[in-house]
Amino acid sequence: MDLRQMRQFVAVAEELHFGRAAARLNMAQPPLSQAIRRLEISMGVDLFNRSKRNVELSAAGSVFLVEARRTLLQAEVARKMAQSAAAETPEVRISFIGPALYQVLPEILVRFRAAVPHVHARLFEITTPLQIDGILSGDYHIGFITHGIRHAGCESKLVERSGFVAAVPANSPLAARSSISLAELAEQPFIMPPRKFSDQSETMNLFKTVGVVPKVEQEASQTNTSLSLVGAGLGCSLVMATAALQTVRNVAFLRIEDDLPNAQWELAMAWHPEHLSDETKLFLDLANRYLADNPQLLNAEAYRGWL
Repeated sequence: MDLRQMRQFVAVAEELHFGRAAARLNMAQPPLSQAIRRLEISMGVDLFNRSKRNVELSAAGSVFLVEARRTLLQAEVARKMAQSAAAETPEVRISFIGPALYQVLPEILVRFRAAVPHVHARLFEITTPLQIDGILSGDYHIGFITHGIRHAGCESKLVERSGFVAAVPANSPLAARSSISLAELAEQPFIMPPRKFSDQSETMNLFKTVGVVPKVEQEASQTNTSLSLVGAGLGCSLVMATAALQTVRNVAFLRIEDDLPNAQWELAMAWHPEHLSDETKLFLDLANRYLADNPQLLNAEAYRGWL
């Protein structure tokens, strides 16, 4: 028994007509009938109940049809996996934090896909510390990380600079306002990164500059998670202004009233110099061209026009 015989059997079983099955298989009917008969003889069972007018599956044929389909499907999967392995499709593994998707990363990916459509860009959304570990170990080729967090051993380039805005539930009284002070924001149930990140959190530092401490009632390590929690009405948060480019369910964004000229959030692109494939080098080159074409990305005040 071979796969060719199984395909012939499945065609007859699905058509229940030797003539139609033969046409489907692009062969003459007599050789098909003979092939099915040889298959039945080799198996020692009748797969079909035949009459002058009808062809029906026997009980054995019904069971064999299920297994034949499964075998043919598995054979096709094996073929495709082998071809994929032989082709060795090149890829660039890109890790990122959620805010990279607000503006920078999608634009670079569009350029990358247009330049090398045969290269697969694999994306991994994880926190900055875990990205750095992965970049150093070679798990990721490029990372989009929070700038300012230690990343010894990696090279990096600043790709985006943003101010901060308050994220509040859109169905709360605060949403009717256009701005809020940090002191007022600190009085609201607050959502911020886990305490293990607090010492390096620009969020906490901003509150300290005006002498207040927020009422932290919920922790979230990812900005997108924080925004989802805000939308659920569980509190307010302080996020990078680029988040205002997104439409988030039940979330309104307010300007910060305090004069904080040095308050800014920065996104960096990081990589390990020893883990640069040709595809990764091309990605970096396209990213640098995109940054050169869009100098406003490093203007932290640009967000004021979004609110």
